Amino acid sequence: MKKVKKLIDGYKLVILVSFVVAIVIHLPLFTKNILTADILLNTGYYSFYSWEISLGRFGLYIVGLLKGFFVIPQLEIFLSFLLFIGSIILIFDLFEIKNKVIQVLCGILISVSPIVSATLLFHYCACAYSFAFFASVLAIYLFVKSKHKFVKYVIPSFLITLSLSMYQAYLAIPLTLLLLWWMIQILKKKFHWKEFFISFGIIVLAVLFYFILMKLSLLVFHVDLSSYRGASQFGIDTILDIPSRIINAYQSFYQYYFTDSIVSNSNMFMQVFYIVMFILLFIGIGYSFYQNKVSFKYSLLFILFFILIPVFVNIVTIILPDTEIQLLMSSGYLLIFFFVCYFMQDKRVFSILTVFLFALIIRGYIIQDSATYQTLEHTYQKTYQIADDIRNQINELGYQKQVMIAGNLDYNAYYTKESSTELGNISTYTYGFVSNYSLFWDEYTNMKNGWSRFMEQELGTSITFVSSDTYQEILDSSEYQKMECYPSNKSIQLVDDVIVVKLAN
Repeated sequence: MKKVKKLIDGYKLVILVSFVVAIVIHLPLFTKNILTADILLNTGYYSFYSWEISLGRFGLYIVGLLKGFFVIPQLEIFLSFLLFIGSIILIFDLFEIKNKVIQVLCGILISVSPIVSATLLFHYCACAYSFAFFASVLAIYLFVKSKHKFVKYVIPSFLITLSLSMYQAYLAIPLTLLLLWWMIQILKKKFHWKEFFISFGIIVLAVLFYFILMKLSLLVFHVDLSSYRGASQFGIDTILDIPSRIINAYQSFYQYYFTDSIVSNSNMFMQVFYIVMFILLFIGIGYSFYQNKVSFKYSLLFILFFILIPVFVNIVTIILPDTEIQLLMSSGYLLIFFFVCYFMQDKRVFSILTVFLFALIIRGYIIQDSATYQTLEHTYQKTYQIADDIRNQINELGYQKQVMIAGNLDYNAYYTKESSTELGNISTYTYGFVSNYSLFWDEYTNMKNGWSRFMEQELGTSITFVSSDTYQEILDSSEYQKMECYPSNKSIQLVDDVIVVKLAN
């Protein structure tokens, strides 16, 4: 407890500023109706964890059990703030980053990062994901700082296993954090081969332990491993395919920082800021090499580790076939900022440049977050208006009849035209992840469940949907083909005594 108190006292400014900024920037998550397809299906009371278990995320069931399967968004997001901030100060202490100004700006930057925002948007599991991040950081922190063998070796393995049980993508956190820490030790001339292999051995053991527990969880819950993103296809072909996926990891690293395929960079000139950041990092590393007179052998080792960074931050795309990096999987990228802070903190000119650079990146992140929340709020308002219209017309045709809603609002010309007109260019400033997803999935069962939930939770109306077979029969019927799309008067009609709503072709 003394160590915890010391950490809080030493970083209280970072904790306070980061928390206040996080509350202000992410306030719409507390005050507005911000929904996505996953949130709509899994909010309120969420106990359907068989899907998560089939994905190997049995830890989410444990967290759900502890909170009685209730989802309280405000509480989940609040606790997530605390866990992310706790992770921030642990990394500062681990990397011995002492510059207060850089500490505060880096804390703000992480708190408003689109990666954190994407995590918070999935508020039914945001707390679990944030805890997974914290547990991974704490594992490496304990390995480095503790002298007690049990705390140094056993507890970190347990924490990493726990983190993986929440989300396998968080394997990037201990791997990348440990790699960066050892790179710093090379520069300090404190690198030890034995401890190096032991540290990564702990992670390997944790992964094996997780794999065993994952298999046991599938047996206990009588669930098969999902084929989603190739999770159930691990075999010799997967191993043989690793070289090509390592190349994909480097491509993803480039795409994350310099293209719009993972996060929208060009609209806020973020790629320019990242270029400057890496230039400063290279200069800082070069200066440290010169200042510490690192030997040729260890210089080569440092360079090798540096080359491996993209592999480690994108490790999930290597171990899981058919997986492409997304913002929710990109938490390893947050660690790069701390690495930059380490090299910039003691050099006056570099630290000043870093302050300005971080301020510009923070500005971009805040705009991206805010635009995303506005877009999602607007999506909710438009959907509510259309749902209210559908409810009224259903009541006129016969509220006891079965209902079929066909088509996705994202492909409705009237809906998308109104969205474009009213939002202007706001949607182009979103970061290209959750906000680009529809509020309803295309697949019929999930779409049906989504509309049922929306009607019941937002409008207080219960409707009964047709079966999948009936849905397909009506889709193929001539009566349906003649119907026009919403908001035409012919977009809601009786077909074979079923109320059919045609939103799009």
